[in-house]
Amino acid sequence: MPRLAALLLALLPVTGMLLQCSPASTSAPMDSPSSVKIQMMTSLPIIWGEGASMENIISGKASPAPIYAHWQKHYDITAVDSFEGLEKSDTDIVLLVQPPAMDPADLAAIDTWVRAGGNAIILTDPQLIWPSSLPLGDKRRPLASGLLSPILGRWNLELQITDDAARNVKLETSGATVTAVGVGAFKLAPRPENGQVECVISAAKSMARCKLDEGRATLVADADFLNDALWPDPVGNATPDAARLIDIFIAELRK
Repeated sequence: MPRLAALLLALLPVTGMLLQCSPASTSAPMDSPSSVKIQMMTSLPIIWGEGASMENIISGKASPAPIYAHWQKHYDITAVDSFEGLEKSDTDIVLLVQPPAMDPADLAAIDTWVRAGGNAIILTDPQLIWPSSLPLGDKRRPLASGLLSPILGRWNLELQITDDAARNVKLETSGATVTAVGVGAFKLAPRPENGQVECVISAAKSMARCKLDEGRATLVADADFLNDALWPDPVGNATPDAARLIDIFIAELRK
């Protein structure tokens, strides 16, 4: 069992109620697929908030960000710090959200698992602007730039910083539209003898949908849109489009 997952499991008797608390009211995603099993890795402070201590978690003073509370409510999601044993698990989707620097073995495990029929959603931002009060150099700060070049290269993609750091891009699907600012861009980088790889880039090159042998992956060159401080005020119990967008990605990959 991954180390972080084991820690959270140990805390469940104390924090079970907290895990179910959502800071924002949301409606169910398209199919309410609560049985979808997701392994997520992130450097963003969305699980317990920035710099949360064990004491704050146990006392209930730390709480998940609205996006993570939404995922907890609608999916069987586990935050991990390793993908050891992924191929033997019953995971449906791997979710990488601006993950920290990853072990090469984890990157290889994801690549192998996806190609064998797994599904992945990857948000990798080349110029993250997520605010942080932690000092530069603190390992708890969100990763400023995506470090997934090894796996992107295996999937014939390159992540690029655009000339216009403030460019607005609409991330659109049938049912959700998110305006992202300062997003990166994907570039196709064909490499011979790299298995069956086919990627389609859209949304001003900021989104890619890839067919990788038997599996699929949806990638976005941005992660800042998950920051609820940037979301418009909710209307009633409507799910914010930022959360809805990931719901739709999940539904697409589960078809």
